[in-house]
Amino acid sequence: MAKPATPAPTKTAAPRPKAPAKAGATKAAPARKPATVKAAKDHPIRDQLVATRDTIKSEATKKAASLKGEATTLANQASAKARDAATKGKGKAADAVGNLAKMLEDSAGTVDTKFGKQYGDYARSAAATVAGLASTLDKKDLDELAASTKDMVKKNPAIAVGAATVIGFVLARMLKGGSND
Repeated sequence: MAKPATPAPTKTAAPRPKAPAKAGATKAAPARKPATVKAAKDHPIRDQLVATRDTIKSEATKKAASLKGEATTLANQASAKARDAATKGKGKAADAVGNLAKMLEDSAGTVDTKFGKQYGDYARSAAATVAGLASTLDKKDLDELAASTKDMVKKNPAIAVGAATVIGFVLARMLKGGSND
C-alpha cells in the first residue's frame, strides 16, 4: 500500500520590515500612562523619611552653631589667659633684668679694684645697657615688644639665633639645677 502523498510544507517568508524613508521617521514609542494622583500622594514612608531627614538636618545645624559659639568663647578665654600670663612673665623678666643691671652696677667698683678702671667702665656700660633693656621691657606692651623683636630678627638673624642659643642654654641649666635640688 502506498501512503497518500502529503503536501510538503511550504516555507513562507516572513515579510521584511520596510526601512524608514528618513532617519528620523521612525515611530515614537507609545507614551507611558501618567502616574495617578493617588500613587504620587500615597507614600507615607517617604514622607516620614523626608521629615526625619529635615529634622536631623536642622538639629545638626543648630548643634554646629552652638559648638562654633562655644569654640569661639573658649578660644577668646584662652587668648585672654595667655595674654595675662605673658604680661606677668614680661613683668617678671623686666624685674629680673633690672636686678641684673643693679648687680652689674654694684660690682663695677669691685671690678675697678681687682682688674682696673677700664674693666670697671665696661661693667658700668653693660649695666647701663641692661638697665635700658629692663626699662624697655617695662614700658612697652606685648604687641610692641613682639613687633620690635620681629624687626630685630629680620635685620639680624645671626644675632637672633645666637641669643636663642644662649637663652636655651641658660634655661636648660636652670631647669637642670632646679631638678637636682
